[in-house]
Amino acid sequence: MSTPYPNLKPVLVELRLDEVDSRGDAVAEMIASTACPMARSMSPELMWYSFVLNDRAITRIHPGTRIHCTISFINYEGAKEAFPCGTLAAFGDGSSTRCLIRIIRFD
Repeated sequence: MSTPYPNLKPVLVELRLDEVDSRGDAVAEMIASTACPMARSMSPELMWYSFVLNDRAITRIHPGTRIHCTISFINYEGAKEAFPCGTLAAFGDGSSTRCLIRIIRFD
């Protein structure tokens, strides 16, 4: 299976899209082709790491669902250091969080 961003390194993750974000607002579905998600690292300091959904099988993620898919971090090396395998972190749009990401494997 090909990936939408073949030059970016793949990361296998579990994404859980919440129904309500950290501000108390309803969460809209995530559309893979337009989403600009960022995972939030708290260590050693607060930092947001942008990623793309890099899995042709996933076009949308609906609130309240959990999926396994492939993503690619824009800053792969930094993300690999900030999120060791097994890490559970919040993700969102850089100002609020609306979901959880669990890192399964960096390839």
